[in-house]
Amino acid sequence: MKKESVSLFTDLYIKQGSISQVYSHIGLSDRQDNNLIHHSNTPVKDKKIYSFSHVPDHLKIKVFDSEGMTERMFPTVKGHAIRLEGYSSADAYLRHQNKKQRENINRARRRLESCFDIQYKLFHHQIEETDYEFLMERLRSMIVQRFEQRGQKSSTLAIWDKVYATSFDLINQGKASLFVVYDKDLPIAFSFNYIYDRLLFGYISSYDLDYGKFSLGQIVIYKLLEWCMDNEFIQYDMGWGDLDYKKWWCNTSYRFNHHFYYPKYSIKGFLHAQFKGNRSRILAFLIAKGVNTQVNKIKRKLKGQPMKPHLGPQYRFMDVDSSKTRALDEIKMHHEQLPFSKKVINDFLFATQEHSDHVSLYYSANKDHYILKGQTKTKSILFNPTNH
Repeated sequence: MKKESVSLFTDLYIKQGSISQVYSHIGLSDRQDNNLIHHSNTPVKDKKIYSFSHVPDHLKIKVFDSEGMTERMFPTVKGHAIRLEGYSSADAYLRHQNKKQRENINRARRRLESCFDIQYKLFHHQIEETDYEFLMERLRSMIVQRFEQRGQKSSTLAIWDKVYATSFDLINQGKASLFVVYDKDLPIAFSFNYIYDRLLFGYISSYDLDYGKFSLGQIVIYKLLEWCMDNEFIQYDMGWGDLDYKKWWCNTSYRFNHHFYYPKYSIKGFLHAQFKGNRSRILAFLIAKGVNTQVNKIKRKLKGQPMKPHLGPQYRFMDVDSSKTRALDEIKMHHEQLPFSKKVINDFLFATQEHSDHVSLYYSANKDHYILKGQTKTKSILFNPTNH
């Protein structure tokens, strides 16, 4: 018996033909004008087993042929979301939800914007193919770097070809969006999102590790929340993953379910649903208990992989008098290859709140010594410093 597998909350626009074989309606409400299925419904011709994973329990779903098929449903992972009704702005939501985090995010946003020439842009309904290719490759490289630092494998990269091949059209059709944070012309943070009526589903996000101290992930969420408020969305969905930042951002949680549909009285369908469905339920339980994290640690240990993220060379800053730079050579930061990671300079900007345009780098060849000088602060860089 043939099998058809769909991850509903990410394949909803991509596999409309298969989905409409089973469902006649998927929406945020039961209204017909709220139906997210735009493909013509047709009776199921082939005897198949349909597997629909990641089905949020808050979606309103109607089965096309409820009499001819058996449905089995298994609860899986928990999802988190922000319900937006009753809030006039992102700031008002944070004031109600978590006053301390609101202050932290506003402080981080002001610092980011004071240190760099920051621009925010959301591509929705229109993106040029050359822009799309450049931005998606930049996003992919950020994901690669992030997981290399962690010593882990990325589930996003495993399905990257599918995401890349389908998302250009979805953005131009208004069914998806790509939010980008720029430092001048350099993209430094991303969020790729699906749009389901008035629900924004944040699917893939990443940021430039060189800007790690600037809380880019939190700023991206804040800016997307602003966009949702401005466009009268009712929900900003952060999907699965029981992470701390989702818990304090979100004001509601829900359950993803795994649905199976197969012809009535099919033994093969019953056995397949029982095996796969219970497997999904058990894995979700183990994830909720943190067992997967411990298993990954054991695997890395057995393979001799580092247990802690690779953080690169260690360094700290020490205050020095600006006159010390007079005897040193200046390195033109915007015209020559830097002798170390840009993260060092960005960490200096974060610590001093200087602007990137007003910082100079100096070097002493005979002492292998670097100094960063801003308008008000000057600091020496000490690589691999000792505790004393």
